[in-house]
Amino acid sequence: MMAVACGSLAYYTLRHSSKGQLNQAMPYAPPYEVTEERRAYSFQSGSTGCLMLHGFMGSPISSRPMAHYLAEHAITVHCPLLPGHGALPERMVGVRRADWIAEAEEGLATLRGRCDEIFIMGHSMGTVLGAHLARANPDIRGLIMLAPLYRPPSRAISLLRVFRYFIPWFYPWRFGRLRRLTQERILDLFPDLDLDDPDVLAWLPRATRVPTDAIDEMRKVADMGRLLWPRLTMPALLLQGEKDIAVNPGNTEAIYRALGTEDKTLHKFPHAGHELMRPFDPVHRQVWPLVYSFIQERSTRALETTPRATVA
Repeated sequence: MMAVACGSLAYYTLRHSSKGQLNQAMPYAPPYEVTEERRAYSFQSGSTGCLMLHGFMGSPISSRPMAHYLAEHAITVHCPLLPGHGALPERMVGVRRADWIAEAEEGLATLRGRCDEIFIMGHSMGTVLGAHLARANPDIRGLIMLAPLYRPPSRAISLLRVFRYFIPWFYPWRFGRLRRLTQERILDLFPDLDLDDPDVLAWLPRATRVPTDAIDEMRKVADMGRLLWPRLTMPALLLQGEKDIAVNPGNTEAIYRALGTEDKTLHKFPHAGHELMRPFDPVHRQVWPLVYSFIQERSTRALETTPRATVA
């Protein structure tokens, strides 16, 4: 199911209540421009389904190539676009944790209408949203976690539960230790951006600013995850790059130890970064088969190996 852009009036009519809270009557249709590759996608294939949930400040673009690979192996994959995502981070103003959860739940409902069994895969913050769904739906066959979120990258983020009401924006470009991550994010949106252009450099601090309320909502998701991990009893696969600058790689081991399931596997990749499933990271050649094998071994269906994917 492909999300499409719509006008602001239609968006608030269909998605918001009179109090401004998002309603879950339909898949999220952003009231701002989102390029085709960052919109929600579905690759319809076999009766085994995988719900993919992207991370904070991410979008479906990060998992599209892997999803196509899985669909070629008879796995149907659906990835929704989380509210406020797919464009510059300023679009997350006013979005709440409940909105992200609701969109994940809608994505699961979409996949249920197409598949006989479902696995959930999440990246970064999406792993916690996936854990929430898995805990509430005991028929989920397994949970795949790519660079899972355990704690926010800085303990100072905890202060935003108060300061979000007084300081509306955080400017990561102004902090040296965050500039590399910020640069990766902006170049993902605008690959042809000239970072040596003085006008671009003057524009970057504002373009990359992040709403403090959105960061605090991400912090709430991380807090939720630490309550969920011990309660999960379904099979789990954890994949973590040790050069990750967005989450602390050591925290994935804490999640592994906390999980309540006996069927759990952790793979660490010494030279991989945060987006270890994307084709620009060579380790994706290991990640994709590991994900497929995890699903194949725990599926109640005989998965086909002949490519027969279609894009919906």
